[in-house]
Amino acid sequence: MLIRISLEDFFLIKDQEIEFERGLNVLTGESGTGKSLTVLSLLFLMGHKQEYPEGTAVEAEFLKDGEHVVVRREIKKGRSRYYLNGVGSVQKVIKDMVSQMVLLQGQNDRLKVLKKDFQRDTYDRFAQLIEVRREYEKLHSKLEELKEKLTDWNERQRERAIRLQILREELRDIKSVGLSAEEYENIKEKLRLLSSMEKINTLVERALSNFTEGGLTDRLFDLKKTLVQLCTYDKSVEPLLKSVEGLNEELIYLERTLRTKLLDLDPQEINRLNEKVYAVQKLERRYGMSYSDVLRYAKSLQSQIESLEKEEESRSNLEERILELTEKLKHLGQVLSERRLSCKNAFEDKVMATLRDTGLEKAVFKVNFIPKGGRYGDEDVEFLFSSYGRDEKPLEEVASGGEMSRLALSLFLLSPSTETYVLDEIDTGISGEASIKLARLLRKLSESMQIIVITHSPAIASASHRHILTKKEFIGNMAFVRIEELKGEDRIKEIARLMGMVSEKTVESAKELIREVVYNL
Repeated sequence: MLIRISLEDFFLIKDQEIEFERGLNVLTGESGTGKSLTVLSLLFLMGHKQEYPEGTAVEAEFLKDGEHVVVRREIKKGRSRYYLNGVGSVQKVIKDMVSQMVLLQGQNDRLKVLKKDFQRDTYDRFAQLIEVRREYEKLHSKLEELKEKLTDWNERQRERAIRLQILREELRDIKSVGLSAEEYENIKEKLRLLSSMEKINTLVERALSNFTEGGLTDRLFDLKKTLVQLCTYDKSVEPLLKSVEGLNEELIYLERTLRTKLLDLDPQEINRLNEKVYAVQKLERRYGMSYSDVLRYAKSLQSQIESLEKEEESRSNLEERILELTEKLKHLGQVLSERRLSCKNAFEDKVMATLRDTGLEKAVFKVNFIPKGGRYGDEDVEFLFSSYGRDEKPLEEVASGGEMSRLALSLFLLSPSTETYVLDEIDTGISGEASIKLARLLRKLSESMQIIVITHSPAIASASHRHILTKKEFIGNMAFVRIEELKGEDRIKEIARLMGMVSEKTVESAKELIREVVYNL
């Protein structure tokens, strides 16, 4: 809701503030006194480009979701400065905020009724289809997402096949070595020993030479025989005999162990082991990592391969899901279409009845369904209008400013807005009984939204909750506009002036008009 507009050096307004309230706010005044400056000031706030003098400033205060929002634009040093709640802002932010809270009649790019989204929403809300349509939108969005994934899958199929082939070849090369990290270390140790094979065998054979005939074993045997004979004479020698027997067993074990240390691998076996080591070293150079890390990398390759192979399954799942959602969407689209069609006559009749109340007795309003698949159903909703009873066309092609304002009111009655609606041409071509009907309509609509009307109609002025007057005054040769709220007798006199002139008769007529419009709704 718009609470106030403060104007500083805005054309003929030097320092004035206009306060508004809930309900119907009416601005009247002689021609040229600045009634339309309300619209112009809001356009100025939204960034309207024009030559504005230094010091021009407009500030507006809104009530939005229970909080006060203050926006401001001022001209300083030839440049525009924007503020939101006292903090510097930018034109786009202020423009978006103001345009969300205020509907300016006459600005086609801002008038909601011309927008396809508004027409569709208004009609579907009347037909109680919003929830069904939201479900349709969710399904449609999900279906488009799945289709996009499938398209992406198909586009990446060749790339995926090449990647899969490369991964498999890499994994095959690593696995072809056929060694664990431990086996590889054992082979390296074995080859290290084999490189010293000749020297090792010489030393082992030298050690074994001590066990040949006449060697350590034979001498130990002679020693044992001697000690046996000695024991027959001296029993104290028996422990020495047992020690010699133990030495004999240790010598036998020593000889046997030394013989196992003799290396006797053939050259072919050595070449085979070298080839294994070379294959591993080749992998290490290729991947720039140790063989243990290469084996860990092989595990990641296996995981990638399994993931890519599973994508074949995901494609099948995608196709099944797409088919399932397509069927659901088709059914829900039929529900939307049938419900939309069944409400067509009732919607048209309600709009037509309201149009007649606004003075458009010959007007024709129709709803047209355009076959068009999309996120909102199988058809687009389009409003057609004619002010003279035939050749209905889309709204943007046929409706004038005044007609558009009255049509907008008719639609808002079916789908009340909580925003502020500013009307500047609503009473064009209306008089007599039609103007009284329009005034009652505005009063009724203002129960659910704030309406600001710039008017010359005494009937509309008599329907107001707040009446604001603009008038031009002079200080010497300098003109300026003064704005004030009218109450009581002053308000009645202004309504009388709108009837033609202020007289005792028109004052009484003004009072009667207020009773007729306000109390006979």
